[in-house]
Amino acid sequence: MFRKQIKLSLILITLLYLAFQPVSANDVLKQTNVTLISDLNQTAGKDIRNLVDTDRLDIGNSFVLDVHWSPKGDQILIDAFLSAYPKGDPQLGGIYALYAANADGSGITRIAWEECTSSSGGKKVITPVWSQSGDYFAYIELLEGNMHRIESAQLVIMSSDLKLMKKINYDTESVLTNPEWTPTWSPTENIITAIDSGKIIFYDADKGIESSFELPDNSVKIKDMEWSPDGKKIVLKNNFDIITLNIENGELNQLLPEDGVRRYGEQWSPDSKKLIFCEKKGSALNDDINYDVYVLDEGGDSSKITSFRSGSPRIIEWYPDNERVLLKKRVRDESYALYSISMNGDMNKLVDGNNDLEGMVGPNDYILAANPNGLIVSPHIEMYDLLLLNESNKMAIENVTDFTWIGTDLVFANDNEISVLNTTTQDMWDISISAINPTRISLDPSGQFICVDNKIFRLHEQDHPLIYANGMNKTESEVVTLKNDTYDQTETSSKTETSSKLPGFTVIIAVIGILIAFTGAKKEI
Repeated sequence: MFRKQIKLSLILITLLYLAFQPVSANDVLKQTNVTLISDLNQTAGKDIRNLVDTDRLDIGNSFVLDVHWSPKGDQILIDAFLSAYPKGDPQLGGIYALYAANADGSGITRIAWEECTSSSGGKKVITPVWSQSGDYFAYIELLEGNMHRIESAQLVIMSSDLKLMKKINYDTESVLTNPEWTPTWSPTENIITAIDSGKIIFYDADKGIESSFELPDNSVKIKDMEWSPDGKKIVLKNNFDIITLNIENGELNQLLPEDGVRRYGEQWSPDSKKLIFCEKKGSALNDDINYDVYVLDEGGDSSKITSFRSGSPRIIEWYPDNERVLLKKRVRDESYALYSISMNGDMNKLVDGNNDLEGMVGPNDYILAANPNGLIVSPHIEMYDLLLLNESNKMAIENVTDFTWIGTDLVFANDNEISVLNTTTQDMWDISISAINPTRISLDPSGQFICVDNKIFRLHEQDHPLIYANGMNKTESEVVTLKNDTYDQTETSSKTETSSKLPGFTVIIAVIGILIAFTGAKKEI
C-alpha cells in the first residue's frame, strides 16, 4: 500500500511538471507594457514654432525632431528643424534649434537656435553628437551665404550640464552639408577633432587642453577623418590620398596619390589592425574603368583583395571577425547586390535589390538587408522589406517603416505596431504602442525608454527584457526630474499575446494522466 502511494505521488509530480513546460516559444506569455511620459511635439515642437516670426514668415510642412540618446541613457539631445520661408515665397530653409532634456523628456532646455530662411543664406545649428562617455557633446554652427556657400563654421563643445567648454573655428572647405558633416569624437576618450588651415586640432574636454598637428603639405585638403576603434590612429580622407596618423607618436603614413586614381570608402577593422578602401582607375570615356579593393596592414603595406571591371563597389562595414566585409555593388542598370568578401578575395553574394538597397552587419553573424518595396503611405512614408539572414537562417519582414538594433534585438515598425525580434532565441513580441505608420524609432542605451515619432514611452518589460551586446541586462538608473516639466499627461497600455487561448497540449495530457492515476489508485484500494 505504501509503495503504491509513492508510485502515485511520483506520477502526479511528473505530470504536473510536464503540464507547466511550454511546448514552444510561441506558447510563452508575451507582454510589454509602456507608459507615455512625454510628447516632444508639445514641448520642443511648440517652442520652435514660437521662434518663427509669423509677421514675415510662413510655416512650411516639414517638421523634424531627431532624438540623440546619451551613452549613459540619462539625457537626450533634440535636433529640431521647422521649414519656414518669406511670406508668399516658398523655398528651402527654416528654423534650426537644439534642445537638451532628461531621458524622460522632462527638464527641457533650448541650447541654441538659428534662422536660415533667405535665398541669400542664414545661420544653422546642426549635427549634435555625444562623446563616448556621455559627459560632453558637440555641434556645428554654420553661416551660409548665396547658393548655400559656407561662410563660416564653428565647432561648439559643451558639458552634459550645459556649460560651454570651447568654440573652435573649422575649415569651411571641410564641412559638408549634404550629407551633413558630423563632429568626430575619439571612441575611447573625451577628445574631439577639428580641421583648420592645414592642421588637425585636438581638444581634450576632460583636461580642457587644445593641441594641434600640422599637416606636412598645405595642398592636402582633408574632407573627413575616422578614428580607429582603439582610439590610437586616425585616417584622413580626401578622395585621393590615404593618410593615417598615429596619435601616440605623431607618425604619418601616407599612401601617395597616383594619376587617374580615386580612393574612397576607408574603414578600420574592429581590431584597428587593418584599413580597407577602394580604388577607381581609368576613364569612362575609354571604357577602361577598374575598381580595386585593397587592405592596408599595420605596417603600412597594402595588398589587393579583389577587382571589378564594372559596378562601383561600396564598403558598408566589417564583420566582427576582422576577416570579412559587407559590400554593396552594382550588378547591372538599377540592380544592386550585397556581398560578403573575405581578406583572401572569396566573395559570397547575399541578396539582390535596387539602387536604394542598404545592408548592415548585425549580431549573431546576421546580415540585415533593407530594400524599399515601392509602397508609399501617407504622409509620404516609404516602406521597406527586411531580410535577415545568416548561414543557417533567413527571415523576411515586409512593409517596415523604420527599424533599429539594440544589442541582439531588432526593433521594427510595421502594420502600425512596434515589434521586437530577438536574434538569439528567434522569439518575437510586440511593444504595446499604437501608432499609425511610425517612421522614427529609437531606444535609450539603458533600455528604460523608447521614442516613437517624437513621443517618449517608459518600457515595463515582463517576460522579454531587451538583451544588450555584452549579454547583461541593464538595470534601471535614476532619472533626475526637474521642476519645470512641461508635459504631465500619462497613458499606460499593455498587450498580452499567446499563440492560442486554449490550454496547451501538455496541460491536457497532464489532466488525463491525473484522472487515470486516481482511477487506478481507487480500484486498488
